[in-house]
Amino acid sequence: MNVNYCIQCGSQVSKKQLPGDDISRYHCDTCGHTHYQNPIILVSCFAIWENKVLWIKRKTEPFAGLWAVPSGFMEENETPQQAAAREVFEETRARVDIERMELHTVGTLVDINQVYLVFRAPLVEPVFSITEEAAEVRLCSVGEVPFSEFAYPDVTGNVREFYEELATGHFNVHLGVLVDGVNTVNAVRAQYP
Repeated sequence: MNVNYCIQCGSQVSKKQLPGDDISRYHCDTCGHTHYQNPIILVSCFAIWENKVLWIKRKTEPFAGLWAVPSGFMEENETPQQAAAREVFEETRARVDIERMELHTVGTLVDINQVYLVFRAPLVEPVFSITEEAAEVRLCSVGEVPFSEFAYPDVTGNVREFYEELATGHFNVHLGVLVDGVNTVNAVRAQYP
């Protein structure tokens, strides 16, 4: 993202490498404020009921009309788990058991400067509805997932792997990197229910 004016004093900024730093950053020569552009944190949650995962048909851009699991950005003053539970509720009106929520994947979307955290959690009950963000909401087994209409096809393999883990009840924590359209994910630790 380009920064044109200083958020502290309103003066024009320039991008330069400052002494002691190896990255060029937007800097204000008037007040001395440096504008850091750090990754944004994205959260999602595999909300589970029995052997199924809650999916939404997106009503909003990006990818309106395509399918995804509930996801969104962390807000200030919330934990990653709270953010994931909030996103599930906002998009589906379903509630997950946050006390039983477990980390599934930590990844980096290098090209768009985002870090993503994927959790898994059981639904409190299989009650959900369409919302302003979801044109359709449904629980899907792996054979019911509309992979051909998936909003994020780069991570289809990750989703299939999650369903395999769900079938066995043995889950791993994964570390992933998506850069230049290449998705690399590795299990880094075994985790059990």
